[in-house]
Amino acid sequence: MRIKQLTISVLMLALIASCNPLKKMYNHQDTMEEAYNAGNYEQVLVSYNQLENFHEANDTEVKTDYTKMAAKSALETEQYQQAEDLLQQWIEKTDDFEPIELLGSVYEKTGKTDLEYKHWNRYWDRIESEDLKKEVGTRLFTIEMDKKEYDKALERAKKMPPMSDPKIRFMRVEALDARDEKEEAREICNDILEKNPDFKPAMAWKARDIYERAEEWYKAEMTEYEKNPEYTAYVYLRRELKKISAMYRESRDLFEKLHQDDPDNQTYIKYLKNIYLRLEMREEATKMDMLLENQR
Repeated sequence: MRIKQLTISVLMLALIASCNPLKKMYNHQDTMEEAYNAGNYEQVLVSYNQLENFHEANDTEVKTDYTKMAAKSALETEQYQQAEDLLQQWIEKTDDFEPIELLGSVYEKTGKTDLEYKHWNRYWDRIESEDLKKEVGTRLFTIEMDKKEYDKALERAKKMPPMSDPKIRFMRVEALDARDEKEEAREICNDILEKNPDFKPAMAWKARDIYERAEEWYKAEMTEYEKNPEYTAYVYLRRELKKISAMYRESRDLFEKLHQDDPDNQTYIKYLKNIYLRLEMREEATKMDMLLENQR
């Protein structure tokens, strides 16, 4: 009888001992949940580390819910490297799109442009929201433009939704301009302004493009005239200068609108100063000079 009681006691102790690891796991999980609900994100990460150690020792896996909590807590505390690792684990465990979006934002915040670019290209087809597709696509377009991968940028701009959005359409103008395909860029830019006359990026691009063409033409004509400053050449020059002046005035009108809406923009002021000088509007050019001087 005593042997039987002793055996039962030993078995009970063994059972209690075997339950202790599970009790530790539940304690870590409970502590994590309480800390997360209370907004104590640092404690969440401490408890997650303990929970992770427990699972490593027992060759088991942390439940996805706790990985999610830890990942979001790492983001809240701006511990981006840990957040990156945890979000990768979350992605591997589920088909959720949330960690994909969060990881993309981590790469952008930490300046890991190459990883960000690869990441979004990999998951591009999984983006369902048109707004997010527009946001991500614009970001990828910017990266491609920075890398001078203009062919890729142009192809992306052609596929971006929605094509009626002037911001999306203007991306094509930028890519075509970078590829020196000016004529097509002008056509699209003019069409954008017909439909969206107050869209400032297109207005600024057009104003600058007209000014640069006028400058190039003006300098070419003056160079030719200086080679042969005879009366016939002078008559021809005056005729051409009238056409060039019309271009300067068109550019001026656009820059004046832009300057009116953004009076501190030095780029607009500098262009206006140069245009006023070409049009012999010296008083206006002096005003632009004074504005530049006051901003120094």
